[in-house]
Amino acid sequence: MEEPIVATGMAAKLRSQWDRDEGLGQNHKAVKFLGQDYENLKAQCLQGGRLFEDHLFACVTSSLGFDELGPRSAKTSGVRWMRPTEVCKRPEFIVDGATRTDICQGSLGEFPSVSL
Repeated sequence: MEEPIVATGMAAKLRSQWDRDEGLGQNHKAVKFLGQDYENLKAQCLQGGRLFEDHLFACVTSSLGFDELGPRSAKTSGVRWMRPTEVCKRPEFIVDGATRTDICQGSLGEFPSVSL
């Protein structure tokens, strides 16, 4: 099996710019995380009449991190996994648009982490 060729330096910057110019990573040309396909997953959930649960990000404290965010950390004790509708009756993720500074990694308002 051949090793993939990985670009570095200027070649990597050019490849990244070309990908962005072609829309890679935007909604119409999303990058599939570990091969997960939204439309496929949605169809499976609808067909099975169940809500999505991500087996790659299970509802366990070890999914939150390690060291100070590890399973035995004071920062993760008492973590309660909830669906958006358990937080409020009509959840809305983005209202009236969003900018790149609206959401900071690891923090979203009063919630230390939100995964949809």
